[in-house]
Amino acid sequence: MIQASTKSSIISLTKTVVGAGALAMPFAFRADGLFFGILIILLASVTSGFGLYLQARTSKYVPDGNATFFAICSITYPKLSVIFDFAIAIQCFGVGLSYLIIIGDLLPDLSSNHLSRTSAILVSSILICPLSFLKNLDSLKYTSIIGLISISYIIILVFLHFLFNDIPQDLKGEINYFKPLNLSSILSTFSIIIFAYTGHQNMYSLINESSNKSIKNLSYIVKVVILISTAIFFITGISGYLTFGNNVKGNVLLMYPDSRSTRLARFALSLMVILSFPLMFHPCRISANNIYHWIKINYFSTNNDLDPPVVPFPNLVFIIITSLLLVASYLLAISINSFALVLSLVGATGSTAISFILPGLFGYKLLGNSHNELLLPNNFSLSSGYNGKWIKYASLLLSIWGIIVMFLCVTATLFIGDDS
Repeated sequence: MIQASTKSSIISLTKTVVGAGALAMPFAFRADGLFFGILIILLASVTSGFGLYLQARTSKYVPDGNATFFAICSITYPKLSVIFDFAIAIQCFGVGLSYLIIIGDLLPDLSSNHLSRTSAILVSSILICPLSFLKNLDSLKYTSIIGLISISYIIILVFLHFLFNDIPQDLKGEINYFKPLNLSSILSTFSIIIFAYTGHQNMYSLINESSNKSIKNLSYIVKVVILISTAIFFITGISGYLTFGNNVKGNVLLMYPDSRSTRLARFALSLMVILSFPLMFHPCRISANNIYHWIKINYFSTNNDLDPPVVPFPNLVFIIITSLLLVASYLLAISINSFALVLSLVGATGSTAISFILPGLFGYKLLGNSHNELLLPNNFSLSSGYNGKWIKYASLLLSIWGIIVMFLCVTATLFIGDDS
């Protein structure tokens, strides 16, 4: 197992969290108004950060280096483990598929020889396929750095246009500092901010590969990632909204007049999306292997022993699952132009489960219970100031929050839609 440094872990998790969704932040501010937009970002940062912290805590209850949603679920809610992994696999697969569809929309406009949409998607496989066959999350740290440089350039561009106020007046609209646009707009854009911090699908892999798995170090990683992500979302959201006001569209980058800097930004966006695919593919493959393992144990195994929390991932199975998922992703991306409704529903359920409901349920079941402390390794000591009971009930509140978020987002998707 590769041992990742703290710096490498911060880079990988930050790139998982910060993606193309940052470019929709100004549109969310349009719906919420400046003041309430800031409050919702702060709420999302706290709840998502707490979910990541709970993952760090609950990872100690399974063998070192083998933490997964499936493993934790096997010792908390064993009958539901495969259902949760199925939800995670579908969520990550759906987001990865959306990346390929975005690539098909972006690359032809940047190509001088007028690539077709299908050709653009297939060209992306030159980078995506080799990166997707890397087994460890830490192996993607250098591509994550490139991805972060790409998004940084875009964010700087958004901020500088705001700073120099060089956008034509006819592109600008009214700015609401305190008053939200309307209730339907708030609900339809609520998920943009709430799900912006979703990096929980890779948190257990990051913990497994970390050279320092102490709660103190993992908590430090979570704090730094949340602070960096929040700063990025604030800069992009506030600068973009103050630049265009209520005229801002779903992707703020498409609002800027054509120039060398904006064309470079669109290339950076394409590169960032391509490099984001392997980060979403990694947890999808783990969940797919967990599902395969569950089916194998329950339907084809003659061993009646209890399923151990450590799920094997032989090289042959790794190659087969990786190949099947890649082929399925590319075939679907080439075949369909949009599946926005399905993706929105998958995001409203899968992202909520990954970010809030599951970490909350794990924390409520495992933490603050003296009986469960027997599962902890002998060399593990609860940190000073640790209040298990407080964290236990805060975990329950996080799960309840996740259910509320799921209800609001599903309702908005089905009955309100997206006015971007």
